[in-house]
Formats: sequence, C-alpha cells, structure tokens
Amino acid sequence: MINLDYKSHQNKEFEIENSYYDSLKSSLFEKEKKVNQKQAYENIEARFERYMQKDDSFKKVFRDENLENIILIKNEDIEYFIERIERRIKTLTETKKKEFYIKVKRLFRYSDKFQSSVLTPFFTDNFNFTICFYCNKDFVTNFQKENKELVSTFQLDHFYDKGTYPYLGLSLYNLIPSCPTCNSGKVKGTANCYKQCLSPNHKDFDFNKKVKFKLLLSDDCKNLHIKSKDDIEIPLKENYSNEYEKYIKVFHLDNRYQAHKDIVFEMMKNAELYPESRLRELQELTGIPYQQIKKDIFNLIDDDMDLSKKPFSKLIKDISEELNLI
Repeated sequence: MINLDYKSHQNKEFEIENSYYDSLKSSLFEKEKKVNQKQAYENIEARFERYMQKDDSFKKVFRDENLENIILIKNEDIEYFIERIERRIKTLTETKKKEFYIKVKRLFRYSDKFQSSVLTPFFTDNFNFTICFYCNKDFVTNFQKENKELVSTFQLDHFYDKGTYPYLGLSLYNLIPSCPTCNSGKVKGTANCYKQCLSPNHKDFDFNKKVKFKLLLSDDCKNLHIKSKDDIEIPLKENYSNEYEKYIKVFHLDNRYQAHKDIVFEMMKNAELYPESRLRELQELTGIPYQQIKKDIFNLIDDDMDLSKKPFSKLIKDISEELNLI
C-alpha cells in the first residue's frame, strides 16, 4: 500500500547492497565432503561457484548469471529473471530437476541458515521501520529488551514465494518488512500476486496515487449526519485501471479496514461539531493558527508526510480529502 524506500528508513549511513551481500558471505557452510579427513567450510559465494563448475544442470540453469546479481536483483527485473530461469529448468529431466532443486535449497537456505543469524539482524540493526508497507495499519517497530538487545517486530515476507522460487529466498528486494498478519498463512499465505501487481519496493509502485479509500454512507444518512459507524463503508477504489485489484484481495485490505471504521466515524463527528465558523472562533480565543487547530482536531496528515511513518495515515489522508478537510 505504501512505497518502500529503504534509504528513508536507514538508522545510519551505509551502502545497503554491498553490506547486505557481505553479510551473507560472512556466514559459512560446512562442505558436503571433508577435505583430507577434516571438515571444510565455504561461504555462499564459494559454494555457488563450486556448483557452477561441477554441476552441469546448475551451470545450465544459471548460465550468464552470478550470485551477486541474483542476490541484488531489482524488483522490476525479477519477473523476467523468473521466466528465464523457469524456462531453463523445464529443459532438465525429472531426475536432474530434483537434483537441481536439492542444490538450490541447500544454497539459498533462508529458514534454517540465514533468517535468524544474518537477515533479521541486518534489517533490525540497520533500519527503523515503523508501519507495515502492505497494510499501513500495524506497527513493525524495533524495541530494546532489558539487556539492551534490539528486537524487531517485523517479519520478512517473500513477495515472490520462496517455496515456488527457492533461488529468490535470499534476494534483498524480494524481502518486504511486513506485519505478522500480512505475512501469515491466513492472509497472504503463499499467494503470488506479482503477476497482477507490483511490490512496494518496485520503482513503478504507485498504489497510493491510484487507489483511494472512498466514503460511502447508508441511504438514511443526510448531509453527512450519521448515528454510528455501521452507517459507513470505506472500500478501496482504484481509478482508471485494475492494477491493484489482486493486491487488495490478497491482503484482504477491504475486510481488514472495516474493523477501523471508528476512525472515520470520529472524523465525521468532529466535522459536524467543528464547522469552519467554530474553528475560526477557536482561533480568536486561543491565538492558535486556524490550520493548526484543524490539524489537531482532525489528526490531519501533512502533504509531505511519509505515510510509512504513521498507522492509518493513508486512510486518514484519503478520507480527509473526501470530507474536504484538506
């Protein structure tokens, strides 16, 4: 729902891509075979190169590719990359295909190798994420325990499902910091919405521009006078395309936001209690500028505010426009 710009969430200056790739290389694998009767170790880059040299199927599928490009591939290039790799995999025999996937899963081991030891610490130590980029409603902040250990509340969602595309299991731009709800099996599950939607970190992602919360009232409401939040509907409506229809369905955004109609109900009650004439009176009484009073009462969002910093910011901004408050 909200664009993911990594640089705006850095808590210190550093080069994101190089640091991420180096952090993966710092973790060692035990080699499948001992050398001179001793256990030998290699990093992910060395293992990739060894597979490329000694496994014909691996070399066939990943020809013209290198590990760094796979790990740092931009989201806008991933779909073409998937098509290219899947086309090559289909040329393998069933036996070779099984052997290939064993090696790929052994190499790009997210869950039992890199997740807790490398990836979560990398995102936790280097970024201050606030709100889930998928739903813009749940916090994904870090906090410190009593022993000063920094703990994250986000989960890293694979926008392109790692079960279907295990070779993207460690790719930086395939990992979206999200809330546990959006990353749960009950919501997104293993759904691949990329065929009809873009990821929040895609350069062309413009959900906020194209999709808006709309205010719909029951038939017995007149002049915005409502008796309860049950008189309100706040569906997401897309203008001039259906590019994000799948996105809205995958994350159940319409259904999940129905539980927060009280936010809109309060805004509408305040609009009834504080017409412009009343706001002008308050300005005369307090000396506080009119726009500041209006902002405080209606919890308005500044035009230049980063919507990823505050929960429900898109809902509040869109409904404020609907009510002509901004």
